[in-house]
Amino acid sequence: MIEIHKIIDLMFAPFAKLAPVWGMAFATLVVTAFALVVYKYTSSQKGIKKAKEKIKAHFVEVWLYIDDPVLILKAQAGIFANGAKYLGYALVPLVIMFLPVLVILINMEHRYHYRAFEPGETFLLKVKISPQAPDWMNSVKLELPDGLEMDAPVLRIQEQDKFRETDFRLKVNAKTREPVKIKVADNPPVEVVVKTDSSENPRFSPIIANGFSSNFWHPSLITLNPQSQIEKIEINYPEADFNFLGWKTYWVLPMIILMFVFAFALKPIIKVEF
Repeated sequence: MIEIHKIIDLMFAPFAKLAPVWGMAFATLVVTAFALVVYKYTSSQKGIKKAKEKIKAHFVEVWLYIDDPVLILKAQAGIFANGAKYLGYALVPLVIMFLPVLVILINMEHRYHYRAFEPGETFLLKVKISPQAPDWMNSVKLELPDGLEMDAPVLRIQEQDKFRETDFRLKVNAKTREPVKIKVADNPPVEVVVKTDSSENPRFSPIIANGFSSNFWHPSLITLNPQSQIEKIEINYPEADFNFLGWKTYWVLPMIILMFVFAFALKPIIKVEF
């Protein structure tokens, strides 16, 4: 999954120095165009058009025969029947496009839902340790770059032999691109770059862990070396307010708006019925 997301990252590379809305808009355009092409070639366009026309006709029938309960019931039955046909025609393309679109949306979530830390802010860096790690309470060490410093004593949490976690509260003093080095005993260190530069639009990795499920829902920029005895790393990045023409909101809402705009704009170009 890491390689797939690196390919998707190339789509956002030209917009790294621009406002986030430009990258989001371009990605939405690509997703919309892809969905329409899939919809055109994997659905029954004639069947969809026929079902839509029948639904419209039944609505007109309801309006014309408003005083006839029997005809209204028949028209409503026709609306539901043709609506079911319409959904049936749309099922195949939805199944085909679901996974690729979902992967792109997950990438966008990790790009636009979070923001970089500002100087003066504090955050938690959580390190989950393998149960096999010896003397884990004293063996987890951090090597901090210039710009980051410890802000509180280390917190260690253990649940029998299942859960071992070391939490570090760090403070941002200045922007840095140097990695935090996390090391357990004499094992190979894991290097993690904490995002502190708000001038770029990076993809964030709030959760770093191995395994298909974790990498699918939380695609990270690195893999954890099994010899490091680190199972999971969490960084509690703050949530971002996505600025869409002065409206600060969750990025998905303006994306949905743009998707409808692009869909109707591309409909006559791609010549698709939906």
